Amino acid sequence: MPLENAPTLTRPVNWRVGQFCEAHGLGRTRFYELVNAGELKLIKCGRTTLIPDNEARRFQASLEAGRIAHIQPDI
Repeated sequence: MPLENAPTLTRPVNWRVGQFCEAHGLGRTRFYELVNAGELKLIKCGRTTLIPDNEARRFQASLEAGRIAHIQPDI
């Protein structure tokens, strides 16, 4: 298929937790470990938890650069 006919992929302005986890290959437990460690910043809209796209991009860049801390779960 020629590029001009390819579907356009759009990024959300804000990611829901499930979308973010799926897109970044994370489980919810690991996701919240990263949030609690300060590796991810969230925003709330009512009861909905969102991750701004600029935060998702920053997180991905940190992953690629190897700057994300390894979190040991409490046992």
